[in-house]
Amino acid sequence: MFALAVEENCRRLAQLVEEALIAEVTLSPKPGLVDAIDSGAHHDMDQALFRRSARALTPYFEEMALVSWGSSMSQELREAIAAIGRKAEQAMLAATGGINTHKGAIWALGLLISAVSSQLSRKQRIFLPEVFSDIQLLTAFPDRALIQQTESHGKTVQAKYGHLGAYGEAAAGFPHVQIALADYFSRDCSNETKKRLHMLLAIIATLDDTCILYRSNQEVLALVQQLAQKANQQALPNPAFHALAAFCQSENVSPGGSADLLAASFFLLSINSVLPVNEGKTVRSEE
Repeated sequence: MFALAVEENCRRLAQLVEEALIAEVTLSPKPGLVDAIDSGAHHDMDQALFRRSARALTPYFEEMALVSWGSSMSQELREAIAAIGRKAEQAMLAATGGINTHKGAIWALGLLISAVSSQLSRKQRIFLPEVFSDIQLLTAFPDRALIQQTESHGKTVQAKYGHLGAYGEAAAGFPHVQIALADYFSRDCSNETKKRLHMLLAIIATLDDTCILYRSNQEVLALVQQLAQKANQQALPNPAFHALAAFCQSENVSPGGSADLLAASFFLLSINSVLPVNEGKTVRSEE
């Protein structure tokens, strides 16, 4: 019965990714980021654009889940999902009129949905530490079909500051997704919106966000991190949170890398609802 539900499982996983992307953009208020209230530091984006982008990406996440079903981490799988990811980027740009809404999210969530689909198919359960270690294995394989860009935001930041950005985060097993999830499960708060905003603050406070660095410098990043850390230590809303939002606006910076990792964290939070064929099994974070 489990094998007969492959397409249903992969479709549902892709739906969970779409829901995670929409949950990220609708979470409000977020410092410097597009949300349901305003466009933050982005003058060419709004919530409707992100929703349109998320819907356009869903078929490609489903395709990634399908090619990963029954597969273990390998060179072949790495290149298969990379090829789908490039198609997804083109679909995103077509849906948004050339605006980059979700390039970082395609990378992060593409790796995550592949690792989750692989584990779910082979072991009929999800064990998060193994998902993260599988992503490290998958990222270690080179994408031999990749045509290196002569210039990109990530390459510019890496050359200037030495930060590895989205690739380094994945190669390390998404430590900031793990930080966000730890914050969520350890926080004594009954308000779901506030718990999720704290997840974002936990990421911003510790991530060398290349989106911030591209628009500014190391000093601005350090101030953003300090304000986020202070805001995360107090119940929301608080003065530090308002100061963080005002600072992002005045400096015209956006923690876009943090937003991508927040969406990835939301996807993992939703995995327990993945399918009825799971027969009551749930995501496990420990053996």
